[in-house]
Amino acid sequence: MIAHTPTIFASVAWVAMIMAFCLLVVGRFNQRDGLLTVGAGLLAHALAYVCFTLFGHASLWVTYAVPNSLLSVAVAFYTASIFRIAEHRVPWLWLFSLPLCQIVLLTLLLNTLEPRTLVASGILMIQCAFIIRWAAHFAQPGGRAHILLIVGAGISLIGVLIRVVSIVGGSAVEMRYDVSNLRQSISISLGTVTVMMLSLGLVLMSKERSEAALKYLALRDALTGIPNRRAILEELEREVERARRTDTRLAIVIIDLDHFKSINDQHGHLAGDEVLRHCVEQMKKRLRQTDSLGRYGGEEFLLLMPGATVEGAMTAVEDLRQAISDNPTLFGQQCIPQSFSAGVWVGVPSATDDGNSLIAQADAALYECKATGRNTVRLAGGKLVDASATAAVTT
Repeated sequence: MIAHTPTIFASVAWVAMIMAFCLLVVGRFNQRDGLLTVGAGLLAHALAYVCFTLFGHASLWVTYAVPNSLLSVAVAFYTASIFRIAEHRVPWLWLFSLPLCQIVLLTLLLNTLEPRTLVASGILMIQCAFIIRWAAHFAQPGGRAHILLIVGAGISLIGVLIRVVSIVGGSAVEMRYDVSNLRQSISISLGTVTVMMLSLGLVLMSKERSEAALKYLALRDALTGIPNRRAILEELEREVERARRTDTRLAIVIIDLDHFKSINDQHGHLAGDEVLRHCVEQMKKRLRQTDSLGRYGGEEFLLLMPGATVEGAMTAVEDLRQAISDNPTLFGQQCIPQSFSAGVWVGVPSATDDGNSLIAQADAALYECKATGRNTVRLAGGKLVDASATAAVTT
C-alpha cells in the first residue's frame, strides 16, 4: 500500500512529540539516567519531521537542510544517552560535530539533488553505526535493552540505504519528500519503528542500569564496600556446591577483630568505622582474585578461599593477621592498634555439609582462639597459630 508521504511524516512527528514531552517532564539533567537527552533527541526528531511535511511549500533550507540536520542532532542525543546511562563521560564535541558538518554541507549543496541526498544519508548512516557500536559496548551483563537499540539503528540503516540505492540507481526524483511511492512509504515508515525502538530501548537500558545498581547496593556493606552478610552467604553456598561437585578443597575463615568494643568505647564509633575500613583494605590487598571477603556481622568477616590447601590457607590467614597487627589505623592524631582472631575450616564438603555446618566448625575454632588469648589463628580440629608462631600447621 502506498501511503501519503506528508501524512507519514506528520504521524511520526506526533508520536515523537508526545514521547519527548513525557521524557522531558520527568528527566533531570543532573540525573545520569539519560531520560532528558532521550527526550531532547525525540524533540529534535519530531521537529525534523514537521519540517519535512512542509516540503514543496517552503524553502529548501527549511524543508531539507534544517530537518536533516535535526535528525542528525536527534541521533547525537540518542548516542549521548547511551554514555549517560552507562555513567561514562559524554563526548559532546565529536557527537555534535557531525550535525554541524551536516548543516554546513547541506547549505553548500542545497541546490544539488544527488550530492545533498548522499551527504545527508551518509552522515546518518555513520551515526546509526555509532549507536550500534556503543549500545553493544555498554550493554548491561544479562540485559537485553541494548538489542532494541541495535535493531532500531539497524532498521534506520535499512531505511536510509533504500534512499541511497534509489539515488545511485538514478531515481533521486522519486525520493523527494513530497512524492508518494512504495519505496518512499517503506523508507519513511521505518522512521516510526526507529523512533519507538530507540527511545524504548534507551529507557529500558536506563532501567536495567538502575536495577543493577540497586542490586549491587543491596548486596554490599555500605561501610566497607565488600559483600554484606546476605551476599557472602549466597557466595558460600555456591562455593560449597562447586567444591562438592568438583571434589576440590575449600577454605572457610571466620575473622573477628579483637576487643573491637573497647576501640569504640575508647576512641569513638567513627574511629571504629575507620578501623573496619582499614582492616578490609589491608586484607583485600593480600587476597587472591578468586578469594571472597564479606562482612559477616559487626566486627566479623567471612573469607572464602576456593582450592586452598590446609597449609596454604593457614599461611594466607596468618599473613593477614600479621599485616593487620603491623599496620595500625590512623584516625586523626590517633594511632589505633588492632588485631584479629580467626577460625579456619579446610576440606572437601561432604554430601551432608552445608554452609551453616561448615561455618559452625570454623566458628568453634574461632572461639577456641578467644579462649586462649586472641590474636591467633586456629584450624578447626587442628593446632593453634599464635602471634609469634609460624603458619606450619598440620591436621
